[in-house]
Amino acid sequence: MYFALLSERADARSRLVELCAQSEFLAQLLAAYPMLLDELIDDRLLSHLPVRAGLEQELRLRIEQLQEDDPEHQVEALRHFQQAAIFRVAVADLTGRLPLMQVSDRLTEVAELIVEQALELAWRQITAQFGTPMCGDGPARRPVAICAAGYGKLGGMELGYASDLDLVFLHDSEGERQETDGTRPIENQLFFVRLAQRIVHLLTMHSAAGRLYEVDVRLRPSGKGGLLVSSIRAFAEYQEHEAWTWEHQALLHARAVAGSPELRARFEGVRLTVLEQYVRRDTLLTDVRAMRERMRRELTKAQPGTFDMKQDAGGIADIEFLAQYWALRWARDYPPVAMFADTIRQLESVASADLVPQAAVDVLTSAYRAYRARAHHLSLEGRSPLVAAEEFVVERAAVTALWERTMNAPEA
Repeated sequence: MYFALLSERADARSRLVELCAQSEFLAQLLAAYPMLLDELIDDRLLSHLPVRAGLEQELRLRIEQLQEDDPEHQVEALRHFQQAAIFRVAVADLTGRLPLMQVSDRLTEVAELIVEQALELAWRQITAQFGTPMCGDGPARRPVAICAAGYGKLGGMELGYASDLDLVFLHDSEGERQETDGTRPIENQLFFVRLAQRIVHLLTMHSAAGRLYEVDVRLRPSGKGGLLVSSIRAFAEYQEHEAWTWEHQALLHARAVAGSPELRARFEGVRLTVLEQYVRRDTLLTDVRAMRERMRRELTKAQPGTFDMKQDAGGIADIEFLAQYWALRWARDYPPVAMFADTIRQLESVASADLVPQAAVDVLTSAYRAYRARAHHLSLEGRSPLVAAEEFVVERAAVTALWERTMNAPEA
């Protein structure tokens, strides 16, 4: 069928050759999933940019067209949507029609839509077995809300083509009587664990169309030894009284991405309160510097003659840690610096508040964009974020100088 399509459509053949010549990533994607060749016959491929509203409508139609409530077919529909959406984003990226930050925005939006759909599917499946989780007594008894918060690249709207998802699940169940209302009721906490497990399973299971994402849930309170789903109250208490500095750094890049709108708003309120009032600022500089030095030792993948854009000195992580340090340092006195979850706007916020010279922020944001643009395109070629040591010499030197000047200053 696809040979016939290419034989009959010269325009599709031309697009196929052009795109495969530009990107190993796209060539492998088309080889692995031939149904993406359908995208080549759409004249809008090279003229229209993907936008969230269109992506959302497309996903809804794909789900509505399913004839049965089968988890594997549902995941296949999500995967087909993801493949087509990422393909269109990559084409717009490679043809220069979509700037770097918008590439990350679109990739993040694709992930958010899929997480939201996975949460809804899992909710329907688990409530069908056990009923809806309820809490409270008498007239005050109510259904419980749940939401998912994205951390890391998902939270910061900085997803790349091969990024995994860092997720934390929260609920608002409280009171003495916490159980589902089904004919086979179970305690709410058990319901939440099974729900979260189902969400992760839907996102990570291998279907005929492949796997959606790698998912990491280790950023939940108390790490991998903690509960898979926490109450919003327990989450707030942990962040206020037990969290380490690196966890507050992570919280800077957190954002509610799916679930109950009310609980998502409550999470955002907790996040800002913690960042403004509960950061250990007396040891902040030492903590941030020590964590970054440890990461450099343990995570770099550079070989002699190469530069790891993510982990080596003067690279992406140095810029991110500087942004995090400044935002955490001044969030109490200037709350807007902690409002945004992405690195660029965190840097721009401290410059706007006249806390860091605009010239220094311009150096960092320019280098950050250059590094990430190069990393995106390496990912499209199926390569790791390693470049020749001769690349980015000026940027690395400028970022390193700002790092040394900031991190070797006296403790604030």
